Amino acid sequence: MDSLSFWARFVSRYKNAPPLTYLSGVRHLVKRGVCCPMHSHPAIEMVYHPRGRGITRLEKDRDVAFSEGSVVVYAPGQRHDQVMDSEGEDLCVTLAVSPRHRGVPRHCFTVGRVGEAAVVEDMRLLSRGRVDLNPTEQAIFNLRATSTLYALVHLARTRYEENTHGTERYVQKAEQYVRDHFATLVTLREAAEHAGIGYDRLRHAVKALRGRSLVRYLTEVRIERARTLLVHHSQLSLKQIATLCGFRDEYYFSAVFHRSASMPPGRYRAHQR
Repeated sequence: MDSLSFWARFVSRYKNAPPLTYLSGVRHLVKRGVCCPMHSHPAIEMVYHPRGRGITRLEKDRDVAFSEGSVVVYAPGQRHDQVMDSEGEDLCVTLAVSPRHRGVPRHCFTVGRVGEAAVVEDMRLLSRGRVDLNPTEQAIFNLRATSTLYALVHLARTRYEENTHGTERYVQKAEQYVRDHFATLVTLREAAEHAGIGYDRLRHAVKALRGRSLVRYLTEVRIERARTLLVHHSQLSLKQIATLCGFRDEYYFSAVFHRSASMPPGRYRAHQR
């Protein structure tokens, strides 16, 4: 499960519970090239970058890029540093989690270019650095900090789902094109053009959503059609079947079919009689 899913489950579990506890807020003006050394917090940390861009490096050699208007939310105890590629500004807010909180996420998530005015205003308010709050003010800051965190999780999740669903439509359209044109398809770039997406983006999307390549899918479609022809059209030669299924010749067809069915096409046909 990806880190954003853990955050979504955390919010779902505690959305009707008392709010988290606002601890502190601070604003940093940072210059280009400045490196904040590797560190961690026992609390959740939200970092809004109204200006500037850079990289936050996590343990196990993971890098997370941020840019103007983005927010990075770090899990409690997650070690990270920060290197600025340009002059910028950081607004940092921390929230405490208590022992009663179960399933606290262990990894960060990011939200690119937050344009929601309420979220931005709350981050500016919460990062003013006030530490001496009376009970009423503390209660208000608890609510605002918690609602900001929940809003960021919701925003990140919504964007992820919208992007995934949009990509899914491209993949489905490309797959349909493959099924309709497998016999004459010369290059898979045709499928990408038909779907209205760049080939490299489609290639990565298919791998991410399906767990296999579009090339493999094309092969599977062709082999499935070949199985049908071998069984129900016994008068067709292997050369004819290879042509009807989009293979360049019967030798290549036989090799691919053998790898898929663990037997050559001639033997497969004989076994199905």
